[in-house]
Amino acid sequence: MARSPASVTVLAATCAEADAWATALMVMGTEAGSMIARDRGIRAMFLDRHAA
Repeated sequence: MARSPASVTVLAATCAEADAWATALMVMGTEAGSMIARDRGIRAMFLDRHAA
């Protein structure tokens, strides 16, 4: 099962593009989303959940 990040922040030319990518990357999960972001040159930050 893919780890679901707490949030994803994306820097893009427009708010709409950043929002679309952030939503898509969050749905993909941390591992797959970060690979896609890296491969496509998307500037993204994943904030993961950590159990105490």
